[in-house]
Amino acid sequence: MKTRLFSILLASIAIGATAQTNEVEKVKATGDRVSLRAKPDINSEILDRAMKGEEFVFLGETNGWLAVQAPESLSFWVAGEYVQNGVVQPAKLNVRSGPGPSYSVVCVVSKGDSLSLRGEFNNWLKIAPPDGSQVWISAEYAQLVEPPKPVAEPEPAPVVTEAGAEAKPETVTPAPVEKEQLKPLVLVLDKTKKQGLYDEIPGVLRRANPGLYKLVLIDGNIEETICLVRGEKRQMEHFLNRSMLIKGKKYWAKGVEWPILQPTTIHLDPIISE
Repeated sequence: MKTRLFSILLASIAIGATAQTNEVEKVKATGDRVSLRAKPDINSEILDRAMKGEEFVFLGETNGWLAVQAPESLSFWVAGEYVQNGVVQPAKLNVRSGPGPSYSVVCVVSKGDSLSLRGEFNNWLKIAPPDGSQVWISAEYAQLVEPPKPVAEPEPAPVVTEAGAEAKPETVTPAPVEKEQLKPLVLVLDKTKKQGLYDEIPGVLRRANPGLYKLVLIDGNIEETICLVRGEKRQMEHFLNRSMLIKGKKYWAKGVEWPILQPTTIHLDPIISE
């Protein structure tokens, strides 16, 4: 119970700081492949690795460990029986690091919270990290990064009319920010199709729905999607717009037109024989 309350308190502190300063304090990894753990303990399970220079939102610290917001590359799990159409039903629901009650609790969500679903396994739902879901990094291999100080904008010069009288500067309305069009896909395996078959697919890597990439074939100005790709964001982002041959296992999800490839090997700029 103390751990849960501490997690909620850390999230509240981080949110409060953001509201007051419009900036968040961050943590930067100073070592390479630094462990991100489920608990502030050297024996706790490793959930991911941080590369040198990678930054995370700071949530709190204790006994030589820093709590940070879980990165989007991670996926967490909730019991499916307590979620309907992506909305939490009970007053409180544990979010865990894996699909089972033996996995560590990373945060607690409340009734009415909307979850971003990513898949399903044995009545457990895979979800994107909710706000406040924390992982831990050793302070020995990370450091706090102060948010940049706000830069004061210079006051606009007055506009002088032909008669010499000062007029108020014209108010410029900023252009609206275009929102992302694609929504996260709910990936539920289609049991009517064979899953996990090995395949080799060539193409050019593009971004697809959040958390996914795609391989496309290009013919002039036309791009044809061949398959979706699930891979490590840190790695895949470096390969964007590159020609490649991906080898891996192929899966099919309900309601998704293309297969989903889980890479095992990536060959950049391959020579494809016809």
